[in-house]
Amino acid sequence: MMYDVCVVGAGMTGSAAARWVSSREGIKTCLVGPAEPTEQEWREGSTRSVFGAHYDEGRIMSTICESIRHETWLVLAQRSISRLRQLERESGIRFFHRNGCMIYSSAERIARFQRLGLPATFLYAEGISRFYARFNRPSHDKQPKTDATHAAALERENAGYVNPRKYIAANIAVAARNGCDVITDVVNEVREVFDKREGGRYMQVVTSGGRKIRARRVLLCTGAFTNFGRLLPRGVEVDITLVTERVVLLEVSNVDIARLEGIPCTVREFDDMQDQRNIYFFPPIRYPDGKVYIKVGHGFYLNRPLPTYDDVISWYRQREKIPQADIEFLTTSLYGLLTDFTPKSVTAATCVITRTPTDRYYCDMVTPTLGVVVGGNGSGAMVADEVGRMGAQMIAKGSWDHDLPAEYFKVKYKNLDPKLIPKSNL
Repeated sequence: MMYDVCVVGAGMTGSAAARWVSSREGIKTCLVGPAEPTEQEWREGSTRSVFGAHYDEGRIMSTICESIRHETWLVLAQRSISRLRQLERESGIRFFHRNGCMIYSSAERIARFQRLGLPATFLYAEGISRFYARFNRPSHDKQPKTDATHAAALERENAGYVNPRKYIAANIAVAARNGCDVITDVVNEVREVFDKREGGRYMQVVTSGGRKIRARRVLLCTGAFTNFGRLLPRGVEVDITLVTERVVLLEVSNVDIARLEGIPCTVREFDDMQDQRNIYFFPPIRYPDGKVYIKVGHGFYLNRPLPTYDDVISWYRQREKIPQADIEFLTTSLYGLLTDFTPKSVTAATCVITRTPTDRYYCDMVTPTLGVVVGGNGSGAMVADEVGRMGAQMIAKGSWDHDLPAEYFKVKYKNLDPKLIPKSNL
């Protein structure tokens, strides 16, 4: 079989792209990506070669969060989040939890949000303290205290968190219904092939299981693994930086679940991205192990570079082996607002962030038959649906086909010899 489009990478953006491509009339599509690792595959010595950033139960959804960045992020987030309810209806899978989201920052920064007319309730120091006091026990002698120079924007409508696993399942369910073939495997190689019997050139996608998939065009949605293996043309490397991300999972007791389940997702972010006050946390979420956790993450100050493939694989496999000092720092940061919360247990998890020098997604054609979508910059989940749509329209046409300017999403390369890529695609 010759596919019109093969999407490689079945994470949040890739599964969305497959859904959007397969919805187009007359385009035969396949989506290729591995299943989530088994316990055996997480262990040292396993031959597992690819991991993903979506093995989790919560990703924040907030348009205000994305307004902090370039205006295109706000547009992408607004469009993506506005479609989530429709996708739930189409797939029959519930994945979007509308707990709201609070952005906690300097009063000056929050005032900028207010001037933008964003849909939020604006709280200042005393209002923030009173808001979080609702989630602490009245008898507790410590109540949240905030600085007079701090303020917050509380977004209620179309804000909260999605379950990334279920979001992907919803995309795949709709794509499969549209006729997309879903192939559970790791892609080892993507290359252009010439065969007179097939009418000339086409793309061949080779999987670790030995399968050879033929397609007229290929879209790479391969995240941190885009430069590894043989996915891009020989000698071509996109300009991305991989860094660590770590989160702490605080187990919530049955007594505390009901009291805390109404808290919004909270992002405390000041203008200095290296500010150690920057954290984010979620309301209680039930995980596959049956336990309920509050997840706490950090700002840029704890990110560390992962320059090699072995570094990335090793970081993913660390999972719970996070320095105790980092765990204590993040939990202490949370206790400033949830002053009487004592977790039953504390564990940790790891992830990898893919950054671009433009601080925007890359969505571009590398060659006339190979496209790439990569670079979530730590906020990929919030814009996955519209970025997936953007990539789908591009790969279906073989060139840019979106109302936002193409130059915002042009891919940059590392040490590229111009002779390696056709000039029309530079």
